[in-house]
Formats: sequence, C-alpha cells, structure tokens
Amino acid sequence: MAKVLQTAGTAMAGNATLGVRALREDYCKPSNRAEIPRNLNAISEALEVGKFERVASQEREDFPRFRYLFESGELLPPAVFMQALELGAYETINGAQLLFDPEVLVLRDNLVISYKALVAKIRQKASKEIDRLPDAMIRKFASAWHAWESAWLRNREVHAVEALQPSVKAILALEPLIISAEKERLLPWPRVQHQKAITLKCLEGFVHAFGELAASVLPSNKREKDHDARLLLLMDHVLSLRGEKLKTQPYLLEKLSSAPNVVFPDHQVTANEASTLLGSHALAPRDGQGVPLESYAFKLLGTSGDANQGNARGDLAQKAADHANELLSAFEGLKDMLMSLKSTLEHIDPALDKDDAFVATLQRFERAFRRSRRLFLEPDNLA
Repeated sequence: MAKVLQTAGTAMAGNATLGVRALREDYCKPSNRAEIPRNLNAISEALEVGKFERVASQEREDFPRFRYLFESGELLPPAVFMQALELGAYETINGAQLLFDPEVLVLRDNLVISYKALVAKIRQKASKEIDRLPDAMIRKFASAWHAWESAWLRNREVHAVEALQPSVKAILALEPLIISAEKERLLPWPRVQHQKAITLKCLEGFVHAFGELAASVLPSNKREKDHDARLLLLMDHVLSLRGEKLKTQPYLLEKLSSAPNVVFPDHQVTANEASTLLGSHALAPRDGQGVPLESYAFKLLGTSGDANQGNARGDLAQKAADHANELLSAFEGLKDMLMSLKSTLEHIDPALDKDDAFVATLQRFERAFRRSRRLFLEPDNLA
C-alpha cells in the first residue's frame, strides 16, 4: 500500500545544501526554538517598514485545506517555519509515504541558511550594535520564504489529492447507485426489474471502490478482504420476509433483494465451484451450480414463521434479523458520511486514518459485514 521511496528521488534530495541538517536540528532544540517567534517578529517588522517583494505565497489562498496554518494573521507564522525545520524527504498520509520534490528540500535549506544569517544581525540590533537589519539579508530571506512556502504547499496539495483518491472513487461509485435506487421507486413493473439490475451493478461497483478505500485507511485485521454485494441483498431479503424496517426509512437498498438473476452458491457443489460462485455476481442460475436468493434464504433460515420456533433454525432466523438491521444501518451511515465529504474534499485533512469519526464509520460497516458474511455466506451453514 505504501509508496516505495524511489532511489533517484532520495539521491536528489541528498543534494540539498550540505550541513543544513545539523543546523535544522540545532534550531529545533528548546533553547533555540524559543527564540524563533521573537526573531520572526523582528523580521516581519523590518519587512513592513521597507519595500520588499511579496512574502506570503498565493498558495495560502489557493489551497483552503492549509489556511489554518496562517489563521493567526502573522506574516511569518512560527509554526510554519518549524515545519520547514522538521521537514523530511516525505510525509506519511494514510500509511503511504509521499515524497517531496527535491526542489522543496533545497528551498527549505535555502530558507534556513537565510534565517541563520539574520539571527546574528537580530542579536546585534537587540544589543544596539546596529540600527536596522540589512536590507539585502531581509530581501534574501523574504525571497527564500516565499519560494519555499509556495513549493511546499503545492507539494502538500498534490499529496492530499493523491491520498484522497480512494475516497473520491468511492463517492463517484456511490452517486450512480443512489440515482439508480431512486429511479426504482418511480418506475412501474416490469421496468423496475431492469432498473434493479442496474442498481445491483452499481452496488457491486461501489463495494469494490469501498474495499480500496478501506484498504487505504484501515489495518488489514480491521477490514473485510472480499466484499460480496449479495450479502447486502440477503440482509434486505431477511427484513422484507419479517416485515421489518430500519429506523432510517426508506433505506437505500430497500427491496433490491428482488433484483433478477441473483445467484447464491449451492451447498451441494464442490468447494472449488462454491468458491467461484462466491466470487461472482448476478449470475443466471445453472443446474447444480447455484440457487436464487429466495431459495438460498429458505435453506438457510426457513420461513419467517420459523423465527418464532424454539429450534436452531429459529435462532438463526432471529440472528439474521439482528445482523440485517446492523449491516444495513451501517451501510446507511457509510453512505451518508461519504456524501457529506463530497463538498469538503478541498478543505479536509487527507489523513483520514486519523479522523476518529471517519474510521469508526468504516469499522462499523466492516465489522457488521464480516460477522454477517461468516454467518450467512459460508457453505457449511447450508449443510
């Protein structure tokens, strides 16, 4: 999942100004770190008095997701300079190591060198040895800050866009699913059946895209490896048999279980054939190789009346209803969360693996999916 650091890129980064690494580490020490805000304030005052080139980059305004770095209103925010001092060859987002361009690292070093030259002059000014900071040094620092800030923010935006691609793909796959499901409610029979087949195809596309999103955010032990869309149809069928409804009504996949030509594995086929069927979608039934959804559910759960009987099948039918409610509710939560991201993709922090609410929503769906799959899609349950 993580991007391999390229040898060529690392070698170019190593060509940044020699000796600056030790200087950066020195400035990060507590004693020198404490002086940075005061030094930057002195430089800012000199910039305001004199007529110098623009210091703030246009990227401050162009990339909304980084505006928080400059919300204090300071021309030279100390926190941004600290990021320059601490900047490595790459940043890690959602577990992926994303390389900075070698240009960014060289510009970072130029900024640090320009700062070093001014630190001595600032001390001289504080002790009244000089009246003002040299214009040439101020101009050089302003140019170095502007160049580094501009390149750094552009690189970070590129990294953010790359890191958010799985989320974008999931949203793009979800939108046609929502549109198709809404069309179903408007169409008469038999046209609605054709639309249900389209909705099922859209659902398959979405669960595939969601799998890529989950892989980019969640650890392997917290996610499902193979999302079979038919499990969601089976859970919808369970609710429809029992006449139950989710609290969030209507839910997106309601009545999609009646989509045509949905096949489940027959427990009488060989293990290899069952494995093949479990990995395929919306296949037409073939003798001895698959059963329609209704037959599969009957073999697994019996009739809706069996849920009231004190036997193993009745217990499984009640479990099925509980699992169906949880899985479909989790799906609704996942859908709502992804659609809420659509209008904020240019603003949000791309490190979604650090977003507790986002991770919790994904984990809830994955947990519900894994439990339901283990209980209702494993061939041994039909034996």
